[in-house]
Amino acid sequence: MDNEAPALSIARLRSVWDAEVGPSARRALTAAACAGLFGAAHVARVGSPLARGLAGAGLALLLAAIAARAILARRRRGDARRTVREIIGRTDEALGAATLRALALVDRARADDRVGSPELAGLHLTRLLGRASQARITARAQQAAARWAIAGLALGVAALAAAAIEPSRVVEGLDVLAARRGEAPLDLPWLEDIEMTATPPEYLHEGTEVLLPFATTMQPRGTVITVRGRPVRAGRALVLTDGGAEVPFVDDGKGGVIARWTLGDSTTLQAAARFGQVRVRQADAQRVVSISDDAPRVTLEGAPRTVKLLDEPSIPLRYEITDDHGLREVDLVLRAGAKEERRVLSRPAGDAKVDRGGYELRARDPFFRRTYVPIEVRIEARDNDPIEGPKWGKSEAILVVPPQVGEPEARRYVALLKARDALTDLLADRIGQKAPEAGGAAGHAAHEAEAQATAKAEVERALAADYGGLRVRGRIASLARGQLARLDEALAAERRSTTRAAHQKLLDETEGVLLAFDAGLRGLGYRDAQAVAQRLADVADEAAAAAELLDGGDRGNGEGRLEAAVTVLGGGGVELSKLGDLGLDLGEIVANDLRRVARARGASDWVHAELAARDLAARLRRPEPSFGGGGRGGVESGAPRGPEPGDASSADESVAQSERDLEELARDHAAEMNAVAEELSRASKPEDIAALRDEAKKHAEAIREAVRGLPQPGAAPGSAESAAADGREQAEAMAGALEQGRPEDAVQSGQGAMRSLGEAKRLGSKSGGFFPEERAGREAAEAQQALADELAWAEEALRKLRQAASERAREGLERSSQREGSLADRARDLRKRGERGDGRMPEEMLERLDDAEQAMRDAQRSLSEGDGEQGSERQRDAQRLLEMSRSEDQGQEGDGDQEGDRDMARKADIPDKDKHKGPEEFRRRVLEGLGGTSEPRLREAVKRYAEGLLK
Repeated sequence: MDNEAPALSIARLRSVWDAEVGPSARRALTAAACAGLFGAAHVARVGSPLARGLAGAGLALLLAAIAARAILARRRRGDARRTVREIIGRTDEALGAATLRALALVDRARADDRVGSPELAGLHLTRLLGRASQARITARAQQAAARWAIAGLALGVAALAAAAIEPSRVVEGLDVLAARRGEAPLDLPWLEDIEMTATPPEYLHEGTEVLLPFATTMQPRGTVITVRGRPVRAGRALVLTDGGAEVPFVDDGKGGVIARWTLGDSTTLQAAARFGQVRVRQADAQRVVSISDDAPRVTLEGAPRTVKLLDEPSIPLRYEITDDHGLREVDLVLRAGAKEERRVLSRPAGDAKVDRGGYELRARDPFFRRTYVPIEVRIEARDNDPIEGPKWGKSEAILVVPPQVGEPEARRYVALLKARDALTDLLADRIGQKAPEAGGAAGHAAHEAEAQATAKAEVERALAADYGGLRVRGRIASLARGQLARLDEALAAERRSTTRAAHQKLLDETEGVLLAFDAGLRGLGYRDAQAVAQRLADVADEAAAAAELLDGGDRGNGEGRLEAAVTVLGGGGVELSKLGDLGLDLGEIVANDLRRVARARGASDWVHAELAARDLAARLRRPEPSFGGGGRGGVESGAPRGPEPGDASSADESVAQSERDLEELARDHAAEMNAVAEELSRASKPEDIAALRDEAKKHAEAIREAVRGLPQPGAAPGSAESAAADGREQAEAMAGALEQGRPEDAVQSGQGAMRSLGEAKRLGSKSGGFFPEERAGREAAEAQQALADELAWAEEALRKLRQAASERAREGLERSSQREGSLADRARDLRKRGERGDGRMPEEMLERLDDAEQAMRDAQRSLSEGDGEQGSERQRDAQRLLEMSRSEDQGQEGDGDQEGDRDMARKADIPDKDKHKGPEEFRRRVLEGLGGTSEPRLREAVKRYAEGLLK
């Protein structure tokens, strides 16, 4: 027998055992694996990290155990001793022990020949193996197989129960168990019968749209996407998600669920079920493209461009704005450096999508006057987006370059200097003219008229021009126009009588006009220089503040501010020096102090730079001459402010006094007019109105009855129905006023109603037979006829009330009559004073003063007669004429107009016409006289001024 016989016998015994036990064991292990898998799925479905960890760990351990048993079983099959011990030893213990000893003997015999023959040992082992009862082994194996079968059955039942409760829970649990980063790998169906709608934001005023589920759609941002559906399986926490955010589905009360998603950015929506921290999506996806609300598109005509304010003192802005959904506000935005100002131009109603408009910026705009750096002008518009918040759209910019400080005033002054030179040339020409002879009178008159027209044209050109938004107004304009009228009268007088005396009179008047104009021009230059100096003082303060920042180490802010301030001061000082004697004086001070600032800047001595700037600001805030003339001290000598010596002409002061007198007259007359109104009001008694109240109620009912059939408001404007409706409203207002005892208001409303009804009648007659219009016109005519009687009664009642009040107020009206006469005398005196000499007023102003005086005389007469109503009416006419006399030319001259104007001209000696040495020589002498001074300290400055005039 060979050595392989015992091994084959042991293998056959293992085969018998495995044939009985193996199938049952495999079934039991399979059942255990299924039960473990299903149990792990149920645990993992909770979705928490702990549950998923426990489920995963348990499943791993189970699989590891099954694998370990398989490996162990394979090893046991190759172990003969273990086979003998487990199979033979369990059926026959003694045989099993003997067999194990025989196996040991075989092994020793193979290893050591001294133990015995291996063949004999093998034969002994074979005989022992042959004694093993196969029947008993089979029975024993069947018992083990039965135990495995029972265990497998129990585990199978458990697995079947776990799956049978709700098979989908196992799938869900396994999906959750396999999730990564909160997302399950397998998509599962959650909803069916899905419906989708899109509701745009309310501000778009659009209706709800039904969507085709899972087809890409484009919706405005902020749209609410509503998803409805029926759950495939109940009890799941369903959500609508874009992969990040999610909103829950809730019961819609109809057996379904609903979720609402507010659209932000473009996204893809999916239904999903939430298991703890794990989300299991449905495969269907809804792509939604978000349409953002665009910012308004703003177009500004002509932008971008650069505008110099001196060249274009008026900047028209025309804009058009469009938006995709609606506009809320349109602003004009002015930016200069860190400063910004916004002005609301419009607030479109009804979410208008288009807005057009215009605005005019003028050089005298307060923002421009406070700014010395380029200004950026834009139109900006805000939309009505409540989702992302309002968005602003901006136009291209118009860059406005402002003039130097004082440049408009300097240009105006230079233009007026040219006008004065033209008057000087006119005077020189007339001095050079010979006395008219009998045969040459016509030619002489024509020459004088032509020369005067040339001079007047130059003056009118200066008066009419615009100097960067600054015009010739106020005192100088009134003086100039008055003096031109004076010239016209003198020339007309010479034409009527071309004699030597008449020519001398014309020459004298021309000299007076020239001196008056020069005095006015000097006064304007003085006031302008003061105003410009005050503005430059603010700039000097800015320079000082910038130097202080630099001294503190803030170079980032300080250097730029100081450079800008110094640049403005330099340019402003140059322009200031053009404004007469005071301007030249102050301009030199600016230049000198800027040199001090420059030296300190060069040495980085910011303390002394600040001191120099503050000294300059303090000096410019006292814009007086440095040294006074005629023995008077100036600012530099510490003298207090005071008036300058008199001019060769008192024209400037005369015009100023006329302005003050006219202002005072208008103020006093307004007070007297109010006094008359109060007197009449006190004289009116409530008993008078109460006596008419019962009758007034009857007339009010008659008025309402007359207009009852007229159309109600709401018809198209410009139609007969619309006009008739207006008439009805005014007539009803008249009735109400009568009932409330307000006869004045009743008469006013009644007159308006008559006009509206007359218009309705006219439009109805032109309707061409169109029934609604024709009927409205006919009914309006009937109502107008009835209303005319009621209006006549109301006017008569009002007349009686006023007459009664006037009778009671007669004594007070008599006193007012006397005061009104005094005011008329003042107007007459003012007019007469303005008809001649240096204080000559423009012709238009004289006519208005004359009309005002006549109206005051009429008011005086009516008041003295006790007719308070007529007197008040004429007083109002007179007051209107006085206010018109204070026209815009009587207003501010610009920044240069200030209170406390000074008489700053000097007396000039005008030589007799027989002593002149030609027109040019006389012109020089006149200018030398105008600029003459006995003050040595001012001699050089006056010399430069006179030389400038000669140029």
